[in-house]
Amino acid sequence: MPPKPPLTADELLELRNRLDEIDRGIIDLVAERQAVVTAIGEHKLKTGAPLRHYAREREVIDRGMARAESLGLSGRVAREILETLIHHSLGNQETYQLVQSDHGQGKQALVIGGLGRMGEWMSRYLDMVGYHVDVADPVEKETPFDRVSDWEKMIGNYDLVVVAVPLRPSNAILHRLAELKPRGLVFDIGSLKSPMQSGLEALAQSGCRVCSVHPMFGPDEIGLSGRHILFVDVGNKEALADARALFAHTAADCVDLSLQEHDEVMAWVLGLSHLVNIAFASALAESGEAVPLLRQISSSTFNAQLKVAAQVVSENPHLYYEIQQGNRMTGEVVDQFSRVFEELARAVRVGDEITWTRAMEVANQRISSGQRNGNGEK
Repeated sequence: MPPKPPLTADELLELRNRLDEIDRGIIDLVAERQAVVTAIGEHKLKTGAPLRHYAREREVIDRGMARAESLGLSGRVAREILETLIHHSLGNQETYQLVQSDHGQGKQALVIGGLGRMGEWMSRYLDMVGYHVDVADPVEKETPFDRVSDWEKMIGNYDLVVVAVPLRPSNAILHRLAELKPRGLVFDIGSLKSPMQSGLEALAQSGCRVCSVHPMFGPDEIGLSGRHILFVDVGNKEALADARALFAHTAADCVDLSLQEHDEVMAWVLGLSHLVNIAFASALAESGEAVPLLRQISSSTFNAQLKVAAQVVSENPHLYYEIQQGNRMTGEVVDQFSRVFEELARAVRVGDEITWTRAMEVANQRISSGQRNGNGEK
């Protein structure tokens, strides 16, 4: 059979016009889908049904992948599209529920450090759920919230006080709050808890309603679907319940930890991941290789690692140093990583393929088993 001749200019234009029509149709269908999702969200709010329905999400994704594959398309692409749609749908449902909840209606909140990145996120969130929000921060910056120059004199006015300052000054502020004994709920949102443990304990001992919170996401997040918020008990169950209730209308996964457990886990979740990515980015930066050229010829693994590393090194270096230096578990984690790294490097130097393959196989087995749920499904 002779090869088909190339398309004429008119034929190519016709196909491009058809593509434009398809793209418009896709956007129209996404908008229609969102309208249906909004109606379902209103039903959930009225009936008190949970925002997330994991079995339903799984059903939607599996059915979409099967449909794609039956049409000769990639199931992975269908999965990515549907996961993106579900994520944004949950975000919109969540925002609607937050606005309708009026959790903080008639209440006042103070965010100390409310002009920092996470402080601003916290202020916006509290405003969304109905609080009148004041911020206390020496930074000269525009803000839609009322600024308080002397928060210590005003502390008795607030139903909620959030400490969102950097780790180093947090403990002193918590100690000062313990002296002032505010009537409202008090919590910090620090990435580590041991540097402020004495301040948290002082608040508890003074009879304040205090706990500790750690949002495990950055300040640019809108919907919290698939994100985690950690709640740390420092001796006041009522305060812990009140803090959890503040996020009850979100799709975030809420996890309770003790003070000790929190920093032990953070040594791996934040400490190790930051360390590896900063080392990767630093080694690449000092290698003399041109990153744009490497992107052109690199593998999917390299590109994925580069994307994560670039995000990490773009963050506040002082905060990331505090996360490493302020955690008493960091040394143990670094030592273990160093031992594993050196053993792998030794295996390559001396041609020890058995050690290398065993390390990969054991890691794969343990990490894969950790990703399975109670039904043995990933």
